[in-house]
Amino acid sequence: MSRHDLVTVRVPATTANLGPGFDCLGLALDIYNTVELSLAVETTVQITGEGQGQLPLGPNNLILQAADRLAEQTGQQVPGWHLRQHNEIPLARGLGSSSAAIVGGLITANELLQAGLDRQQLLKIATEIEGHPDNVAPALYGGLTACCVEAEDVCCIRLDAPRELDIGVVIPRFEVSTRQARQVLPEQVSFDDAVFNVSRAACTLAAIVAGRWEVLSGVMKDRLHQPHRASLIPGMEEVIAAAEEAGARGAALSGSGSTIVAFATDRQDAILEAMVKAFANFNVEATAFWTKANNQGAVLVGEEVSQ
Repeated sequence: MSRHDLVTVRVPATTANLGPGFDCLGLALDIYNTVELSLAVETTVQITGEGQGQLPLGPNNLILQAADRLAEQTGQQVPGWHLRQHNEIPLARGLGSSSAAIVGGLITANELLQAGLDRQQLLKIATEIEGHPDNVAPALYGGLTACCVEAEDVCCIRLDAPRELDIGVVIPRFEVSTRQARQVLPEQVSFDDAVFNVSRAACTLAAIVAGRWEVLSGVMKDRLHQPHRASLIPGMEEVIAAAEEAGARGAALSGSGSTIVAFATDRQDAILEAMVKAFANFNVEATAFWTKANNQGAVLVGEEVSQ
């Protein structure tokens, strides 16, 4: 069997926005989906883990849509695919499950078809499918990414994320669709709110890179999306406040929610306990755990490197 008969890729979860970095900042996490793709006479799909029995098993599967897009854009015809996916990233929780699917489909198809696209080209296609780059970029590159769409291309600057920073992930037992979370956002914002976020997004990025944990909670405040999405996530503001009061270096809504993430260097048990309790005060059950940033990004299985 040649290396192009079957391709397996592991794609990390992501947390985007990081408070004020709306649609531009993203961070890869040590939570993964695994995508195994091969060419076939007709398309078949097997799904285990998160989304089993829920995600589509036909052409509407997002991984297959991404693979088909790559084949189309490279001028290749594929009779069918055989897809096996194992998901650890929860669906519709603001942890980049759709971005992981898109990136997984693009990378495996690129390898299978020997299309030869580099990661920048894959990022452009992934952004076209997803609509914005803040989740697909860290899923693809790993680490901490800052992105903007420039003309018809995507500018992405990647930095290694500090592994000493612990990331608490608190996942309530309800979904928030990205479309729903977009609908509650205003069409216009004030000049003061724009300046508020621009300055804090810059400081959030600098604080993480420089390890200035003592300022992180102050600069991760946001006025562009979190206040508007609070109506979709009971207890959101109280959970963030509880995390900071318990010792978190910063806390924010993950992507468009419903997950809330906290950043810590100590007092980890107290922080998660406070966050789960704050959700419980609003009759919301939540699961919580600690993870780390991922600096590898999407990797072909067998080609992983130590972080």
